[in-house]
Amino acid sequence: MVSAFLIDAINNPTKVVQELYEEHTGDIDQFPTVVARHFSDVFLNSDDALREVLPLDVNHPAESFAHRSLVRFHGMVQDTSSSPEMYLASLNENRCGGWGISQNMPASEWPLSFDYCDLKEATALWAVTVPGQTDWKTEELTTRLHCGSSSSQSPPQPHKFPVPDAAHIGVQVKIYDNEAAQSLKATDIVTFIGILTSESLDSEAVSSPMVPSLHVLCHKVQSTDNVSPTEELVTIRDDLIKWIADEALGGDEVAAQWLVLELSAKVYTRTTPLLPPSLTLSRFPSPAPSSPTLPTLHHVLSDLLPQYLTVPLSLDLLNKENFSPESKDEDLHSGYLQVPQGTALLLTENGVQEGKLIEKGIMNIRAVQEVMDAQTLEYSFPFSKFSFPTDIVMIVLCDGRKSAFFQTGFTVPLEPKPSLKDNLYKPRDQIKIPNTVKLAAYRSFLATSKQRFGTVQVAEETSRHIQEDFVRKRQEDPSITADDLIHLMKVARLLAASMLEREVTVDIWEMSKRLDASRRKRSP
Repeated sequence: MVSAFLIDAINNPTKVVQELYEEHTGDIDQFPTVVARHFSDVFLNSDDALREVLPLDVNHPAESFAHRSLVRFHGMVQDTSSSPEMYLASLNENRCGGWGISQNMPASEWPLSFDYCDLKEATALWAVTVPGQTDWKTEELTTRLHCGSSSSQSPPQPHKFPVPDAAHIGVQVKIYDNEAAQSLKATDIVTFIGILTSESLDSEAVSSPMVPSLHVLCHKVQSTDNVSPTEELVTIRDDLIKWIADEALGGDEVAAQWLVLELSAKVYTRTTPLLPPSLTLSRFPSPAPSSPTLPTLHHVLSDLLPQYLTVPLSLDLLNKENFSPESKDEDLHSGYLQVPQGTALLLTENGVQEGKLIEKGIMNIRAVQEVMDAQTLEYSFPFSKFSFPTDIVMIVLCDGRKSAFFQTGFTVPLEPKPSLKDNLYKPRDQIKIPNTVKLAAYRSFLATSKQRFGTVQVAEETSRHIQEDFVRKRQEDPSITADDLIHLMKVARLLAASMLEREVTVDIWEMSKRLDASRRKRSP
């Protein structure tokens, strides 16, 4: 049963805010918290209630909504550097002035005088469509049918979206509950519910473009730890590996297993760094002239992961496009690497031809390598640079024996079966997609293994075995170093996570050694 509160909030959110204002008898500074609590209770405690609110997205752009409609926007915080916006919290006749009410009033209705104590600040930021959010994830979030059409207009501020020329929504977000807004940071994924208007990007500028503006009533930051593992998931690991191998890697199940390990990785700790290792699949052939330019792996990963992007590297792209965010004229321009935590990037080098890298290209390569090595991304400002934490899985495809640009944690030479080599590049409609239930299980499995990676422990018995094993191996081969041990420990943790185990056992340690040995035996 749909509640009266929900119907009122959807049909006339401005009226509901005014009614709450009239009922509020406490400190005016606390009123934004009252509003946030009310709308959170109505919409954020139930997925069904949340889906009753029409989505603001590329299929339902801002111009398709009436002025001051209630919408939800599932987006990524791109820029938090905007100055707070002043607004008049109280108007004549006991009327509320927040949530765009006073900003959109005709000049004739403004009070002739007002108490300066009623001037309050709203947090302003810029948010965009979640870059790399895959189609199935978007459909999962947008289940309510709503007739709409993609916008024919160019999105405002296109330089603030990480992927050049990609369809997306950009919106100015105004949050009146400033205490709740303080925790939001760049690349957070947030669901905002608010009142949609069109306003000047800079109210103090003489000439400033009009942009969609969302006056937030409540919001919720996406959690990454909401997976509930089931026993059934443990049994599908081998099936997933075989499907990836046959459909996208020419039948190479060893390479597919390394890929699953890579997709199981996340930042576990930064104090004693345990970070996602990057992966290169080398000897990956370039597409034939008659083949699609995108590898089949692109489509497979798009079907498995909620956030995923392919970056087709070329000298032209490296030399011209931004990979790191950079502030220009107090406006933060985005780059390919400004993506939410948990995103997977596939970097293809097959389009790289002979030529020269200019300074910008070199800086872009350094930025990618810094994410691979330290999981940090540098943001450039006019007089300073700051590094912000990332959590990005990096996969490189190259046709040589190693990447031309990057040093990755693992390099696995691809060995496709001759009969399946053509599968490396094929149209999406030729991929054998599993049924809906199995595909959902694959997705749940990968989400669970990623979550499990952060909790894998090493059993005491295993720790003793590893130490003794390492000492014995060094006696046999003095060239073995502590770095080799660290490498194998990372493989073992990843293998345990991909098996949905909670700890590294002796058996998993031995399996890790065999898996790494099979990788090393392959021709470089």
